[in-house]
Amino acid sequence: MNMESAALEQRLETARTLAGEMGDITLDYFGRERLAIDRKADGSIVTEADRAAEAHARSVLGARYGEDGLLGEEHGEVEGDSPWRWVIDPIDGTVSFARGVPAYGVLIGIEYEQVPVGGIIHLPAWGETVWGGRGLGAWQRRCGEAPRPARVSEVDALSEAMVCTTTWDYFRDGGSVDFHDRLVRACTTRGWSDCSAHLLLATGRIDAVVDPLLSRWDISASIAVVEAAGGRVTDLGGRFDPGCSNAVLSNGRLHDSILALASP
Repeated sequence: MNMESAALEQRLETARTLAGEMGDITLDYFGRERLAIDRKADGSIVTEADRAAEAHARSVLGARYGEDGLLGEEHGEVEGDSPWRWVIDPIDGTVSFARGVPAYGVLIGIEYEQVPVGGIIHLPAWGETVWGGRGLGAWQRRCGEAPRPARVSEVDALSEAMVCTTTWDYFRDGGSVDFHDRLVRACTTRGWSDCSAHLLLATGRIDAVVDPLLSRWDISASIAVVEAAGGRVTDLGGRFDPGCSNAVLSNGRLHDSILALASP
């Protein structure tokens, strides 16, 4: 991979500004009593806020980085002429968002030759953001404070670990019910869901996340951020796969122990 760090850094700066703008769009809709909600072909829900935020991102990126590819959850993929691709989830955690729960976020992943190399996780209703890139480290910002380095925790024993999962339903749908049972017996688990858990991992407040059911836009940004913060991301089989449909994200120290629970 022959990637220019300056080009990544420039795109990360764009992503930080863009994520803030997208977040502001979602906040305009957040908590509305009459929010337009549709159900997609796969059964998941989408709101007018999802579509508006992604449309804004496509407009901005098309004007500034028209040669780059772009994949978004709501409006599909546009092929690019450069090795770069943006992967966008305008609202990760739409179920939470639609119910007025603030644990949702904006995800912007930056890929080079199909590999996640930069990303940002922005939680508008929490006022928190974490971002990072390959060779650039990871950074966090809370509620208007100055940015500071982000780093995963140093917990190395499952018995002392806090591990997040979005929902038991995903273990059921992914055929991993036994794995869920082993996981909850081995460590403390919580349901701080979707990308809010990825932010908590990258900033050292939890120790791992298990997501047994994913799409590319759910994970691209988080792979880059967690790795930049010193963590590790693989699928449940221990392989690195940017297109994985399931994932373990961890501080690195716990990773093999969690994988062992997945495939005893």
